[in-house]
Amino acid sequence: MSWRVRSVAVLAVLCMTACGSGKGETTRDGETHRFAVTGGARTEGPDRIDATTGTAVTIEVTCDATDELHVHGYDKAAPCDPGAPASLTFTADVPGVFEVEMHETGPLTQLRVR
Repeated sequence: MSWRVRSVAVLAVLCMTACGSGKGETTRDGETHRFAVTGGARTEGPDRIDATTGTAVTIEVTCDATDELHVHGYDKAAPCDPGAPASLTFTADVPGVFEVEMHETGPLTQLRVR
């Protein structure tokens, strides 16, 4: 295999792993998706969370300022403070696409349940 073909293959893998959606860390208890908010912007985490109906989903957010994590459609919220990350765990039992936001800094990601 030439170096060009290998380079394209490596780039394709990097693009797929850096894409903005996907599954989080999967355990027997469900999926965990981790985010970080720094300086008022998301610095870690996917653009979209894809979940299967009935799956337990955990969203964890570390932040550098006081804020609140909120999942629309599920009416779940948790405070986030520097040194005290927000964590929400719920069963994704309502199909649809829902905004996940930080109340002070705005949209964080989307939750898509199918």
